[in-house]
Amino acid sequence: MYKKIFLVVLLLNSILGFSQPISLYKQFYGRFDFTMVGNTLNTASNGTGQPCTILTQSSAALNLNPNQEVVAAYLYWSGFPENRNFDQTVMLNNIPITAERILLDNSIFNYPQRSAFADVTSIVQNTGNGVYLLSDFTNNFPNCASGSIYAGWAMVIIYEDPTIKTRLLNVYDGFQILDVSTISKVSIGLSNLKLSNSEGAKIGILAWETDANLAINEELRVNGNVVSDPPLNPANNVFNETDAFTNRTNVYNMDMDYFFIDNYITVGDTSLLVEVDSSSDMINFNAMVVAVTNLKPDAIISVDTIKTECDSKTVEVFYKVSNMYTLVDLPANVPIAFYLNDVLIATSKTKNIILPDQSESGFISFTIPSNINIDNDLVLTVKVDDDGVGNGMVDEVDESNNTDSEPVFLKFSPIINDPNDIVICDEGKGFVLLDLTDKYSEISTASNITITFHETNEDAEKGANRITNVTNYEIASHASKVIWTRVKDNINGCAEITFFTITAQMVPFAELKEPLMLCNLKNDPSAVNLTSVHLLLSRMFPYMNEINLKFYENEIDAENEVNEIMNITNYKPNIFPKIVWIRAKGKNNLWCDNIIPLQLNDCVVPKGISPNGDGMNDGFNIEIFNPIEVKIFNRYGLEVYHHGEGYIDQWKGQDKNNRELPSGTYFYHFRTLFDTYVGYVQLIKEIR
Repeated sequence: MYKKIFLVVLLLNSILGFSQPISLYKQFYGRFDFTMVGNTLNTASNGTGQPCTILTQSSAALNLNPNQEVVAAYLYWSGFPENRNFDQTVMLNNIPITAERILLDNSIFNYPQRSAFADVTSIVQNTGNGVYLLSDFTNNFPNCASGSIYAGWAMVIIYEDPTIKTRLLNVYDGFQILDVSTISKVSIGLSNLKLSNSEGAKIGILAWETDANLAINEELRVNGNVVSDPPLNPANNVFNETDAFTNRTNVYNMDMDYFFIDNYITVGDTSLLVEVDSSSDMINFNAMVVAVTNLKPDAIISVDTIKTECDSKTVEVFYKVSNMYTLVDLPANVPIAFYLNDVLIATSKTKNIILPDQSESGFISFTIPSNINIDNDLVLTVKVDDDGVGNGMVDEVDESNNTDSEPVFLKFSPIINDPNDIVICDEGKGFVLLDLTDKYSEISTASNITITFHETNEDAEKGANRITNVTNYEIASHASKVIWTRVKDNINGCAEITFFTITAQMVPFAELKEPLMLCNLKNDPSAVNLTSVHLLLSRMFPYMNEINLKFYENEIDAENEVNEIMNITNYKPNIFPKIVWIRAKGKNNLWCDNIIPLQLNDCVVPKGISPNGDGMNDGFNIEIFNPIEVKIFNRYGLEVYHHGEGYIDQWKGQDKNNRELPSGTYFYHFRTLFDTYVGYVQLIKEIR
């Protein structure tokens, strides 16, 4: 069940002074009513000649209807001992109760008369209907010479009843004494009322040291009108030891009464004047309750949700305007003002008429302007019936519930560093392995963040498909891959995305285990065309078109890239054979540099071979030329042998069918990538 309780706490927990006038303690607004439950600790009325006896305990019953729910219960106990002692600790249903406040008045006597107060709401809510026993009251009253000895207790109980009309219900308390010897009349002003309808208005009064046998000019007036409820509470002796809630007439020396005051109030009143006079009695007033029906609307606003997006100063506010506990419609177009740190930031208004006990949801979006420092704590205050300059348009029953405030938390992504790219050279495995966690400290050293790696930007934005093998991440050689990094703030959920590139470079010509061989020029034996290496390597490696070559006379120059050989088409070495060094550099970032040796040779075609198996000149060895086609002819011009690429020294005097050829002169014709060579060679076989 929806409830709204307005609480105005006006008294400190413990106040000591000469007098504590009756004043507003708490205020309730809704479908509320009240009752009082309590009992005397006297065994008879004062001044009747009965024994002076104060009990240590007494009981009373609470009987609410099933649909009536307790929302507050306040316990008061009081006594006037001759020895000036007062018990501040009692038991309620065997539960220890200690006074939270002491209400007193010592304006009449040299020592105060007092009552104690304790909030026992939880006890009554948990117990519900039944008998309540107040016990352990100290009865140390040794002297009964005075006719003012009394003690008792009472609970003021506020309950919600869905069947009654909406009310404003105020609880007042304090301690004020009427004593004919010094003060024959007491006036109590009850403020903080808003009377929009007089129907069903009533007042409840808790008073001590009352007497049934002193009916001498004792009157209760409300706004100047004599109030009574005969025969229980006659006009000339209203405070007469009665409990109007149960019609008991034997609650000695105390009164728990209520009176309807419909005819004594006027719509628009904001207070009541309660006056009591007496010609013979002393009365101690402890608490009063006033309940009046409301016939005004009541705009109540509450902030449901505040939404902000990451890295944005735009604020979305979902709110609700209600018209609760009233019988009157709230008109449309009620203004609403939105303040951020007390600066007006936006305005709106309700769209429709809001019926009693109904509400209207609203939404507004605004961007925080630059004149508000977002580094400070931000508080959004929403006010209904406020046009932005503090003016309202609706006369409400309660203007104190028009405001709601909530903190605004802007969300920002973590501040991170862009990581450096990784370039790593594969030394021939065909892949590289990396530990991506090495990037953590490079990206951010902040706490309360989570760093994840992803292979696509989309996955990083969504936080999906994170790379799991972060300590052993594999990437193929001769490849480049972008790794997307998501850095999430674990508190606000915002994430910043960055990336770095991993390039796994490949070593060109890593397969070469021996130096390359290059012959001198056929037409200029003293020179070498170094550019021929391009053609030679392109026959061996399909990626040669991605590689640039530079030539150096020694390895150190090649490593330092100094003293490059510039005349590469007609280079003349000082000696044959000679080793020069090639620095192979990729035309893109997918290649490491590699330095390989190139042997320059004064290439000579063998003049003869003797295939006798002794390992010397057994074959026609022209490997140094890197031939791509070899043909052998006999003296008649017939082709007797043929070989394509990959020839080294495979011709050892045999024909195409692998039959031995006779000794004699044979003619060769072979092609290299650069030249064609023709000549003769002697085939010499031993005679055995």
